[in-house]
Amino acid sequence: MSGRVAASKPRFATVRPKAYHARRTEQPNDMANDTKAKKPILVGPIRHNLEAFGVAILAAVLLKWFCIEAYQIPTSSMQPTLMGSVEANVHDRILVNKIIQTFREPKRWDISVFKYPLQKNQNYVKRIVGMPLDNFSIAGGNIYHVAGEGADRTFTIERKPDDLQEIMWKNVYPLRRETRSETKSLSNIFGASPRSNAKETDDGFLLDPKGKTVRLFFRDQLDGGMVDRVWDGYPVDVARPMRDASVKDGSGGDFYINQQRGQEIVPDVRLTANVTTSKQLAAFTIVIEVMRPDFDKLTYSLVVKKGKGVLEVRAANKVVGTSDEFDVALTAGEATELAFAHVDEQLIAWQDGSELQRWDCSKWSCREGCVIPYNGRFEAPSNRKVIPQFICEGSGKVTLADIRIDRDQHYTRDIAPEVIRVPEGHYYMMGDNTLQSIDSRGWTAITIGVDKDDNIVPLDSPDLVRKIRGNKRAMDLTKAPDRDETPIALPDKNLIIMIDEFGEILRLKGRPGSTWSPNVSFRNPNAISGDPKAEWQALDTTNTKGISFVARPDIQGRALMVFYPSRPISWLTGSAWPNRLGFVR
Repeated sequence: MSGRVAASKPRFATVRPKAYHARRTEQPNDMANDTKAKKPILVGPIRHNLEAFGVAILAAVLLKWFCIEAYQIPTSSMQPTLMGSVEANVHDRILVNKIIQTFREPKRWDISVFKYPLQKNQNYVKRIVGMPLDNFSIAGGNIYHVAGEGADRTFTIERKPDDLQEIMWKNVYPLRRETRSETKSLSNIFGASPRSNAKETDDGFLLDPKGKTVRLFFRDQLDGGMVDRVWDGYPVDVARPMRDASVKDGSGGDFYINQQRGQEIVPDVRLTANVTTSKQLAAFTIVIEVMRPDFDKLTYSLVVKKGKGVLEVRAANKVVGTSDEFDVALTAGEATELAFAHVDEQLIAWQDGSELQRWDCSKWSCREGCVIPYNGRFEAPSNRKVIPQFICEGSGKVTLADIRIDRDQHYTRDIAPEVIRVPEGHYYMMGDNTLQSIDSRGWTAITIGVDKDDNIVPLDSPDLVRKIRGNKRAMDLTKAPDRDETPIALPDKNLIIMIDEFGEILRLKGRPGSTWSPNVSFRNPNAISGDPKAEWQALDTTNTKGISFVARPDIQGRALMVFYPSRPISWLTGSAWPNRLGFVR
């Protein structure tokens, strides 16, 4: 019996309602539906790529706005540091570090991107040379801090850091010779005295003092000697088209197009040569001689005698200052590289790349007397020159190989005042290519008045409703308008087009007067003949807050690096200076 029980269904079976059985029957379908509803939605490849692309765009916009932005350099004002050369077809693209301004204040010598004060929809790039509350002067190619007033005024040079200074040296020789495709240097570029004691070799010069003294001196008569030339410091393929564009006629380089900036002699020079002597000399000297009208001739020298060297200054041919002695080995028959520089009012000597001595010579400054009065020619007058030279004294021949002459970055004052006073919270900007840079020295605002009908009226007119200020960049009316030109006159339509300081393009009613460039004047078309108010000149303003100085909030970032042109793209675009990839200093 017990076995049967085991085989039969339960002895006490539970009776359940029919509705319960119905729910039990339906439950598996309900669970299936719940599972199906909770499955993750599958994203197709198109939607996935669109989302990724959108996130990338958002990240790029945020990156551009807050961190890094790319810019193209359109003009030559920062050359050769940043290239924008039409002649050589080199236009750099740079990356600008925008986030750095959040963590530190701008510093002197930074290359900064900023909103142009007179047209704030445009970004400019220049180097900071003046800091907030600075009193400084641009003179002799350098930047000076100014203290005191009147007769008590003092000038202290602002020296560039060594790493920046090394970048700022601009080669003069052999670049100028190679740019002109010349094969010889003696006579045209270098002179010798006596001439019979100097001979040109394949890689330099052989000097034979013959028991006396022989002098090899740089003069470069064709390009004016040691003066500030815009094509100095470039590779030959870049310098050549730049020089060709600057020479006005075909008479061998006697004239220069851009003379409104004024040429200057350059006293800050570095000379380098591999020196080999056949026997010990009585003296070997590297000299930078500076002549200026109304000033004593200054001679800055590295003098080497009997294994010792000294840095020396002479005024009117008398020794007025010397450094401490230091060791300089000139071993007969062995080549050694000697270099000597006068830069930022200090003398520096090197041997085989190692610095031997650095000596302050600010007591004997070349701050004044460097400007060359324009005489229609390249060459500086005979009483205003800088003459780098090598002097050998004694017996034995001297070989000078691989001679290099470099000059410093040379800042010119142009139309800036002698003493520039920078307002609090503002900075003063200059381009490295100061002969072709429109910067804080010359930024000029033009202010005009208009009435209720947008007619241009004098600023003292009773009909004046508002004043409009903008960047003054008026061009000759006979030339086609430039995209950055303002104001632009359309005389046949009685219209003046002007861009105000916020970048808004305004269409005004008016006629140009008898002068338009450089002085802008307007004429009242309804004026009676002989009326003294029939023509008036627009108001020009410069060297003041909001015009010549850049406010701190307008500084957008610091130039970080050049990322184009680089190979192989630069070859395809025909760039004369390929592979310029690198960080900017």
